[in-house]
Amino acid sequence: MYVLDTNIFRKLLDHLPKKGKAFEGVWECIENAILNGECISVDECFNEIANHYSDESDNYKWVYQRKAMFLNPTNEESLIIRELFKKAKMQESVHQKNILANRPSADVYIAAKAKSMNAIVVTAEDYKPHSAQLPNICEELGIQCISYDDFMAAITKMK
Repeated sequence: MYVLDTNIFRKLLDHLPKKGKAFEGVWECIENAILNGECISVDECFNEIANHYSDESDNYKWVYQRKAMFLNPTNEESLIIRELFKKAKMQESVHQKNILANRPSADVYIAAKAKSMNAIVVTAEDYKPHSAQLPNICEELGIQCISYDDFMAAITKMK
């Protein structure tokens, strides 16, 4: 199971055409993985996507039609997040500019979902030493974290 970060949806929707034989095969794999519950995300990612795209855009409509894959946090995940935020470094994952602008911040929710479901996180973020980026949060929780390219290789083998 894969838990997708917002930046993965943006890469898919903004840069992967839906037309053309090769692309259609990739999209079929993605759609099947979503339908089978093998690709999920969190409601905070949905909120980030909704803030990024116009309600009238095809990309927003595609995401909205798959809203069921964006899961709310469970009690178990809330406890994981609480433990994470006891560490000052992990508190940095919620940027002050997001707090002030009342914008969603999905990273800790993604990591907690992956931890509770024994899933793999997919993100375009890079690991940075002494950071609170999503790959660092995954490392803190002992979660596997892969790149967009690794995900695309894996998803196309799921036919």
